[in-house]
Amino acid sequence: MTTVLLDAYDSFTFNLYQYLRKAGADVQVFRNDKITLDEVKALSPRNIVLSPGPGHPREDPGICYEVLAHYQGKVPILGVCLGQQMMYEHYGGTVAYAGEIQHGKTGTITHDAQGVYRAIDQLFPVTRYHSLAADPATLPDCLEVNSWTPNGVVMGVRHKTLTVEGVQFHPESILSENGLAMFRNFLQLEGGTWAQNPGARDPDSMANHYPGLQLQRKKPAAAEEGGDILTRIFRQRQRDVAQQKLVPGRTLADLERLVNDLRVAPDPIDFAQRLRAAADGGKRVAVLGEIKRASPSKGDICIAANAAELGARYARAGVAAISVLTEPTWFKGSVDDLRDVRQVVDKAQQQPRPAVLRKEFVFDKYQIAEARLAGADSVLLIVKMLSKAQLRSLLAYSRALRMEPLVEVNSADEMRVALELGAAVVGVNNRNLRTFDVDIATTAQLADAVPPDVVLVALSGIAAPADAATYAGLGVSGVLVGEALMRADDKEAFVAGLQGAFGGSG
Repeated sequence: MTTVLLDAYDSFTFNLYQYLRKAGADVQVFRNDKITLDEVKALSPRNIVLSPGPGHPREDPGICYEVLAHYQGKVPILGVCLGQQMMYEHYGGTVAYAGEIQHGKTGTITHDAQGVYRAIDQLFPVTRYHSLAADPATLPDCLEVNSWTPNGVVMGVRHKTLTVEGVQFHPESILSENGLAMFRNFLQLEGGTWAQNPGARDPDSMANHYPGLQLQRKKPAAAEEGGDILTRIFRQRQRDVAQQKLVPGRTLADLERLVNDLRVAPDPIDFAQRLRAAADGGKRVAVLGEIKRASPSKGDICIAANAAELGARYARAGVAAISVLTEPTWFKGSVDDLRDVRQVVDKAQQQPRPAVLRKEFVFDKYQIAEARLAGADSVLLIVKMLSKAQLRSLLAYSRALRMEPLVEVNSADEMRVALELGAAVVGVNNRNLRTFDVDIATTAQLADAVPPDVVLVALSGIAAPADAATYAGLGVSGVLVGEALMRADDKEAFVAGLQGAFGGSG
C-alpha cells in the first residue's frame, strides 16, 4: 500500500523519500498544492507524511489541513518540521518564534520513548532547521509533547488517541542519528488510533515527561534548588552524556564500532557466575568492594584515592567484584577510573579476577557501550529512574554486549519489575536514592521475593561484619560495601571480616 508524501517545496523532501523507501515504504510524492483530496483518496494511502518546508504553517499549506481533517483517525500521519507545525496549529495550538534560530545546527533531544521514539536512545544528536516552534503555552489538550531540547523547545508532538505524530527536527538529515529507526517505527503503525497499535503508546511506560520551556540560562544541576537528589543527579548526567555524544569520534556508533567491529574492548567475564562462584553454594557470600571518592550524603570520603591502587588491594583481599563509581559531579569518579581498575586486575595474580562493575546512573545505551569499551563486566541499572520500556531495552543492549547488569531495586514494586523483565542479578539498595536515608531492613523485606536462580546482593549501609551477618539467613549471595571499605586502613582485613561473618574466609 502507498505512503503519500506531501511536499511543501522543500529540498529535504528527496532525503525524506529516500529514508522512507529504505525503511520499506512504497512512496508517492506530490506537491501539496498540485493534488486534490479526492486524488489522495483514490490512492487509498496506508499512511501519510507531511514534509518540511519554508515559512509559517498557515502560509501556502496546500491541501495539508484538508488531509489532516479527513485522515485523522483513519491512517497513521507523520509530520516533519513544517509538517509537525501544521499538526500543532490544526489541533488549536500556536506556532511562534522558538526563541532561537537554528539552521543546520546539531543538538540533542530528550523524548518519552513512545510512538516513533520506541526503542530509541535518549539524548541523541538531531539536526535542526527552524526559527519557529510549537508554543507550549498553547498545547492543545488532545496533544502531548513527545520530545524536547535541553532548554525545553518543543521537538515533537503526538495526538493522545490518534496515530498522528510529528517532529520538529530533520530525522532524514545525515547528521541526525536514529532517523531510519524512527521511520520504521512509523511504518509499523496500522490504522488511525493508538488503541489499534498495542505497545506503541503506553502512558505508564513513558520514559520522560516534558518539563516546560526554560530559555533562560540554567545553573548547573549541582547548584539547582529544589528536586530530590536523584532527580538533580539525573539532570546533570543527561547534560554530561549529551555533550559526550557530540565529541567527534566518540558517538554511540563510534563506540559500537570499536567494540563490535574492531574488538578493542577487553573480554568480559560472566558477572552473575562470578558472584555465584564466590558464594560457593551458600557457604559464603561474595563481597563487592566499591571505589567511591565522595557521595551526596557524606561529601568527600577519600578525594585523593587512586582507583588502580584500590583495585589492586581489593583484588588481593579476594573480593568477587569491584564497583567503580564513574559519576563525576557528586561522586568524583570517571570512566578513566573504570579503565584503570580493569587494567590492574587483569595483571593481578589473584585468579579468577574480580568482575568490574560500572556503578553509574545509566539511562542511555551510550553509557553501556562506554562501559564495555573501558573493560566493564557489568553495569548498574536503577529501576527507580527508568521506565519499564527503558529497563527492558537497556537490559537487552547490555546483554548484547556480553554484560549481565546489576538491577537495583528499593521497593516491592521495583522488585516485581526487575524479576518480570528477567534480571539475573538484583541488588536491593538499602539507601533511598530520593532521600539518601539508609534502612538495612530493606533487603530483609524483599529477599523472600527472589527466586533461587537469581543472584541477590545487599547494597548500601553495610559498615561492619555485624551488618553483613544480618543477611546470612536471607539467601543473600553478596554484599556491596563502599564508604566503610574506603575509610578502612586495613582493607584486606576488613574484607576478610565481612567474608568471615558468613562463616567463610575467601
